[in-house]
Amino acid sequence: MTAETPRKGVIVLGHPRSGTTLLRRLLDAHPALAAPPETHLFSAAARFIKADMTAHGVDMGVLAGLEFAGFSDEIVLDRLRSLVFSFLDDYARAQGKQRWVEKTAFDIHHVDAIQRICGERVHYLGVIRHPLDVAVSCKDFCDAAGTYPEGLYQYIQKYPQPIEAFVNSWIDTTRSLMQLGEKFPETCMICRYEDLVVDVEGVLGELLSFIGEEPGPTLGQLGGTDVLGFSDHRAYETDQVVDDRVSKWQGLPGAQIARLAPQLNPLLEACGYEQLDGDMQVDASAARRSYVLGQAAGLSRGRNGV
Repeated sequence: MTAETPRKGVIVLGHPRSGTTLLRRLLDAHPALAAPPETHLFSAAARFIKADMTAHGVDMGVLAGLEFAGFSDEIVLDRLRSLVFSFLDDYARAQGKQRWVEKTAFDIHHVDAIQRICGERVHYLGVIRHPLDVAVSCKDFCDAAGTYPEGLYQYIQKYPQPIEAFVNSWIDTTRSLMQLGEKFPETCMICRYEDLVVDVEGVLGELLSFIGEEPGPTLGQLGGTDVLGFSDHRAYETDQVVDDRVSKWQGLPGAQIARLAPQLNPLLEACGYEQLDGDMQVDASAARRSYVLGQAAGLSRGRNGV
C-alpha cells in the first residue's frame, strides 16, 4: 500500500491513562470521523493469532494450525482484518460519517500483533504522557475498579509497588509505540498529552492534517457522548479540554522517584521530558523518624477530634 492510498481507519494508541480517550472525543467531533467507545476488537484479534512457541521454534496457534490445513497466514490475516474492519465500517456508516477511529486503552499491549494485522492500511495516532502521571492515574483507576486489567496485571506480578509496576508497563509500551512510528513514518504520528492539552487546536490540527482531514469548524470541541460504553469515565466529567492533570506525579515520595530515575531518564529524554533527579540519598534513620512523626500527628488529630 502506498502513502497515497486512502485509509478509512484510524487507530489511537497509548498507555492507559495517557489521554487516548481525550483524543478519541476530539476526533469524534470531526464531521468525517466516527469514534465509538472501546470495542476491544483489535486486542481480541491480537489474542486470536497469539501462539505458544515450542523449543524447536514452531508456533502453536491458529496461524500454524490453519496453514497445516491449507490456509496461508496472508489468507487468515486478511479474513481477520476484514471481520474487524467490517464492524467499524458499519459503525461509521450508522453515524453518517466516512471514516472510523478505534481507541481501546489496552490495545497498546498488542502493538506488534495489531501492526501485523493492519500494516499500513490504517493511520496510527499515538499519545505519550509523562510516565509518573500515568502511573499515578493507573493506580487511581485500578483502586476504583477493584481490579488490575490483564495488560497491567502482568507487571503487578513482577513488581511489588504499583507505581513501579505501571512505570515499567509505560516503558515497554512506549518503546513499542516509538518503534511503530519508526517502522511506519508515513502512517504513524505521535503527540504528547501535555502538548495536546496546552495547544489543543495546534496539535489536533497537525494530527488531522496527517490523516488527511481538514480541521473544520469543530476543531477543539469534544464529541463522543452520543454513544456511551467502555471508556475513561473521567473524560466525561468535562465538556472542554483542561490541563489540570499535568505533573500530579510530583506528590510522589522523593525516594521513590529517585529509585525510578535511572530506568526512566533515557526514555524521558527521548520523549522530550526533563530527566528526574536520581541523586537523592535515602537515609533509613530519617525515614523511620518521619514515619513515627506521621503516626504521632495522626494520633494528635484523632484525640483533638480533627
